[in-house]
Amino acid sequence: MRYILPGHTTRAHSRYRAIVAHPTPAPDAARRAADDIELTVALAEYTKILEMRRAVSDQAHNRYNFFLVIATAVAAVSAGLLGSNIDPDVRIGAVAALGTMVLLMGPAVFLRQLRYTAASQRYGIAEQALRTYLVRRAPDVAPFVLLPTLDDDGLFPPPIDRRRQRQRDATGLAFTIALINSALFAAGGGLLAAAAQFSTWAIVVLALALFGAAAAVHLWWIARSVRDNFAERRNLLARRALDLPTPVPPTRQPAMEPPVSR
Repeated sequence: MRYILPGHTTRAHSRYRAIVAHPTPAPDAARRAADDIELTVALAEYTKILEMRRAVSDQAHNRYNFFLVIATAVAAVSAGLLGSNIDPDVRIGAVAALGTMVLLMGPAVFLRQLRYTAASQRYGIAEQALRTYLVRRAPDVAPFVLLPTLDDDGLFPPPIDRRRQRQRDATGLAFTIALINSALFAAGGGLLAAAAQFSTWAIVVLALALFGAAAAVHLWWIARSVRDNFAERRNLLARRALDLPTPVPPTRQPAMEPPVSR
């Protein structure tokens, strides 16, 4: 007995036979495998860089908080000793020992903070390079990527002049440590001047001069470190210019399905 299929079933069956007879050409297997490997490596590297940069940031903040706690504790203990009634020689010796300890620790923490900043900037340029590779692989998403790439500064453009660069340097953790070091240096100079029985105005002027000089030296060192880091990153990009990723050629589009006769 012969069954007669409904009209819509007959049309669907005809379309199925046409697709089987003329299958859609599969993309190049080698090209697809290479793209998958490249994308997997890039994403793994990007994730690792993010983790390392986060670790550096945590270390920098932990070191800063540790130094801030030590400096605050030393200042509080020194103030208590200076206001006490113990022997003057013991009092001055204890304050001098505490101040010397912090003054020796301060420059070391400051230099370590600059190293953390340099490492974070290196990880940042590595992020930009990999982000550029990913955006060039998919140009359609470029308008939606607001983080910096090598082709677009995005939401974080670099300072346009030296004044803004100095403002950014003066708001970092390194310069905050520099201010603490400068204040401790000025306080130490003021205590020595007081021990030498200088006049009050002379002590104030000496302390202000020492604070300004120490802050200027720290700021100059920060600017020098920023210039060196920028030159290092620029030279690295210049050496890797030919190795920067280029847009991936588009894959072959699938052929159009043949029309199905009804």
